[in-house]
Amino acid sequence: MKTIYFDKDIPRVLATKGIVAAGKKVKKANELLYGNLNAVKFAVNIPDPALPADNWVRVKNIACGLCGTDMSFFKATTGTNSALEPIPASKKTYLGHENVGIVTEVGSAVKDFKIGDRVGIRAYMAGCDNKDLPRCKYCEEGNYNFCTRYGDKPRFDLKWIGAGWGDQFIAPEQQLYHIIDEINDEDACMIEPACVSVHAVLVDPPKAKEKILVMGCGTIGLGVVQAIKVVQPDCELWIMERVPTKIDFAMKLGADHVLKGDPLQAAAEATGGSEVYKGMSKKNRYFFGGFDRIYDCIGGDWSNTMACRMLAARGTMVKIGHHMCAINYDETPVWWQELKLIGVDAHGMEDFEGEKMYTFDLVQKWIKEGRYSVKGFVTNHFKLDDYKEAMQLALANPPDVIKIVLDCE
Repeated sequence: MKTIYFDKDIPRVLATKGIVAAGKKVKKANELLYGNLNAVKFAVNIPDPALPADNWVRVKNIACGLCGTDMSFFKATTGTNSALEPIPASKKTYLGHENVGIVTEVGSAVKDFKIGDRVGIRAYMAGCDNKDLPRCKYCEEGNYNFCTRYGDKPRFDLKWIGAGWGDQFIAPEQQLYHIIDEINDEDACMIEPACVSVHAVLVDPPKAKEKILVMGCGTIGLGVVQAIKVVQPDCELWIMERVPTKIDFAMKLGADHVLKGDPLQAAAEATGGSEVYKGMSKKNRYFFGGFDRIYDCIGGDWSNTMACRMLAARGTMVKIGHHMCAINYDETPVWWQELKLIGVDAHGMEDFEGEKMYTFDLVQKWIKEGRYSVKGFVTNHFKLDDYKEAMQLALANPPDVIKIVLDCE
């Protein structure tokens, strides 16, 4: 077995943080980010772990996408001022959750999977299903993101488990989902990120006639554009994006307009808002009016502040982009204009058109029916052993890159 993981070794984490900080000023520091000091490690020649219980399965990975969360671990961006920090965590966090694999071994009590089934990871975060614990009320209803047992010890203290970034992994069956035959292996790597986009839209569905802005058209933003038009085609949709290839892709997926030029001025003009007022600092500006709903797929100080300033009174900000650390932003419009802020954490249980199902099942249903497409998102492939090259490309973020996939076989 071989697997890539984040080592929660404090000196190593601090070293990684220092390298990232220095890399902003010293180019040679970037070379160290891909060296042995990084908190992300690649373990090879590990004895294959045995299944610890009869409800577990073994999965041979075929491929797995590279996600922003993986990059956060690679850059050790989690802050000590984050709500994540106090929660007890295992020393290893295995990377890779946008995966497709084949079941190669099943325990005697496994009911939902058999050898040869194609599967992916559904419950990636350390909740009841991941830890093989009795389900809390949220996990029982399918909303595993709200699990109350993140801080509990797992049922088994295993030295190695693995995840999507490896040749194989073991997992309790409730952590996985089936991949339908109609979706090929490459496109299957897009199911999980598509679930994030769809969940972000369904958590508070847009209404007819709304003026909507999607900030950032990376993998998730492009999926959000598409999901908005599936859920509410009777809306007017703008995108905020600079890369021409991504703008073209977003327009094909259903976007109506591109927000061009100065964001605040363009937003005021697009929505029929007031003039843009300037403060003592030319950077401090505000207008009245704005979009009914904004999906922030960027995250961070600037995008949070800008999104709040571009919303109409009682508008809705759906916060999807994040960096696993505390940020600073101007909250004045939140209370002044009575804005509604909704956070989005991955996926869960959806209620759509009278049906209740996991996001993974709904997304695959939409793909099968031709309502949603994952074609064209995967732009680059790397071998598992070349994961550092894949991360280097992701950090460089050239305009022709959307989704990077590691081939694990």
